[in-house]
Amino acid sequence: MTRPDLIRKEILMQLYAVRPLAVSPERIQRDAAKAGYDYAVTEIRREVSFLADTGLLIEIGDPGVTARLYRIHANGVRHYEQTYAA
Repeated sequence: MTRPDLIRKEILMQLYAVRPLAVSPERIQRDAAKAGYDYAVTEIRREVSFLADTGLLIEIGDPGVTARLYRIHANGVRHYEQTYAA
């Protein structure tokens, strides 16, 4: 797997575990660091945007707030279960 694929897998795993809650890329980075991964917040932001564009995540933003939160979409749950949680 490439590094972006590993980051996407980590994002989906974390969001699958806390569903239906929404979390920020910074929270994902902190939790990944606790697990021993060295993913940068910028890498995670790039990949959550990619996953949101493909319909696996939902971006949640409030008007006037710069922080973006993400939660896993039903398609993301199916993708995670069929691809990674076998």
